[in-house]
Amino acid sequence: MEGLPNQNDQPSTVFIFGAGASYGDGVPLQADILPSIIKDEDPQLKQSETAKRLRRFLTEHFAYGEQAPSLEEVFGFIDFFINNSLSLSIQWDVTKLIELKSDLTKTIHYLISKNTEKSGTFREYWRKIRSVDPEIGVITTNYDTLIDDAFDSIYPECLIDYCLDFINFRHPNAGIPFDWWIDPKKPTESWQCNKITRIKLLKIHGSLNWKYCSCCGQIGLTPWQHQYNLKLDSFKSFFETQTTECPFDGTRLASLLQLPTHLKSNNNFIFSKLYDEAAYLVGNAKQLVFVGYSFPEADVHIRALVRRCFSEDGKIIVINKSRAKDLKHRYEGLAKDVDYYEYTFERFVKSRVLDELLSANKTLQGTARFARSS
Repeated sequence: MEGLPNQNDQPSTVFIFGAGASYGDGVPLQADILPSIIKDEDPQLKQSETAKRLRRFLTEHFAYGEQAPSLEEVFGFIDFFINNSLSLSIQWDVTKLIELKSDLTKTIHYLISKNTEKSGTFREYWRKIRSVDPEIGVITTNYDTLIDDAFDSIYPECLIDYCLDFINFRHPNAGIPFDWWIDPKKPTESWQCNKITRIKLLKIHGSLNWKYCSCCGQIGLTPWQHQYNLKLDSFKSFFETQTTECPFDGTRLASLLQLPTHLKSNNNFIFSKLYDEAAYLVGNAKQLVFVGYSFPEADVHIRALVRRCFSEDGKIIVINKSRAKDLKHRYEGLAKDVDYYEYTFERFVKSRVLDELLSANKTLQGTARFARSS
């Protein structure tokens, strides 16, 4: 029997994940990426022409002593020349710099995905969500797929809604080999579940398992395929053939990642839609739970999102193992009511704090900002 999943459009509790939530499962921090490229210890980085070009550029234009440059610094430097149509040198004209930016994106994709395995912590997190109260929302700034891959632990009682229109939803009519995927906004088989809940999962900086066509602007979701092969400069792996071209126009598919620059551009309509969806979630929430998120300088757009949309009488809960005073100060500037727990993500999932947050979800006091203005 088909039924429409519970649409869950205005959850009172929204979780916002940062890099600290994935670090325990082997995903590198941004600060580790450039040193990995420069050290040249990884086999694919040694053999890849993509990585070789990057190393040459970094050693030519950035001093590398005890501390590597930040990704924000490198991307900002490259973008300055591209945006102003200036050549850096005879070797690095605008065309070469655009290619270099693409090289860096591919390498980031490779380094983040290569050690990413299943996450027991995220599986436990989703199980607890399902058992206590699945009517929550999730925003993540991470590219990795740990949170996605673990969702199968609560399927089919809950369905992921990425808030995007994937090519997958048109399968088999599209005649393409993308993995089958349920559109959670439409009626679906109940599989004898008493209630199916749609959970919004907004990956506002993009995801390793999204493949983008720059010609027709469509996205394919490859839920169990997230790696990039630097040696082959392709999504093709050594063992199996993955989808690498758009099924409609044959354009080579690319990673869809919003890069860590200080000035984010929403020229791509996909990121504009994701930010709009995030604003709607935050604007209807009564509490925000930040997990492993340190508010890096390059994420000023997240601060702007919260200040613009979150209710003045809303509550913020911070889950972070850092003791830094400036971290607490960043959150205290966003809301009057802030609770701080010096927990790792793993400890948080096993604690009573998460149980209590979920148990109180439907009885939270206060008025959501968007509800106030309606």
